[in-house]
Amino acid sequence: MEETTLQAVQRAMPGHGRARIHEKLLSILEIEDKTDVEVSTEAGSTLTLTIFADELVDDGTIRISGEDLKKLGIPDGGKVLVRRKKPLEEQIRAGAESAAGQIKTGAHEIGVKVSDTADRIHKEASDTAGHIGDKAKELSDKIRDETRPIGEKVTQAAKSSAEAIREKIPIGRFSPDVEKALSGLQTEEAKKIRSLLTGAEGSNAAITVKVSSGRSVGNLTIPPEAHLAGIQREDLLLDGKPDMVLKEGDIVYITGPSEAIGFMTRMLEG
Repeated sequence: MEETTLQAVQRAMPGHGRARIHEKLLSILEIEDKTDVEVSTEAGSTLTLTIFADELVDDGTIRISGEDLKKLGIPDGGKVLVRRKKPLEEQIRAGAESAAGQIKTGAHEIGVKVSDTADRIHKEASDTAGHIGDKAKELSDKIRDETRPIGEKVTQAAKSSAEAIREKIPIGRFSPDVEKALSGLQTEEAKKIRSLLTGAEGSNAAITVKVSSGRSVGNLTIPPEAHLAGIQREDLLLDGKPDMVLKEGDIVYITGPSEAIGFMTRMLEG
């Protein structure tokens, strides 16, 4: 079924980006433990959360942090639709199949148009034997004028579909935490971060700031071999200037050797 409606109940413990459901709902949603799902409201608010199976949770509820309830704009006990989040490969495949369908439909329309026009040519040429040369030229021009818009339509459909598929394919390979963080950014800003991370050497990571100490970027002890690519605050990408003060919940994009990334993770997460 891949989706179900549940009652959103606030968790006693904080857990931004996480949710708990009864383990028997995993089969209904066709997911495994620790899988990302999309949680949406009737008002249209949507949030991506990581699901954890818990036998102690009522099977008709989903336990969500107070912060995530606020982002969804619903009260404790409100109704939400929970559905399996399709993997990127599945989204790309669906886009490719849609493009193929559009091209096939366009090609069929061209075939029908050409066939109809050919029938008209034969009939009119038979009826006007004395003017075959003039009629053939006239109808040939007519075929060209009628079929040109259809050919342009097919070309445009293929181009649009190719661009849509290219938008969904990542520029490089990133760690799961980076991909998850990028999904919360606006499209153009996500492209900017992908470009910066793709050109960097070593590993990459998206570290969530959990220690709110009023520390500025300039006061961070960043290993010389590591590079701070950017800082995400909610759905915006900030430039991370030295005088910028970090806040709890900010996401820091880092590239470099795994040892340097580990050091930065311990410093920012506490």
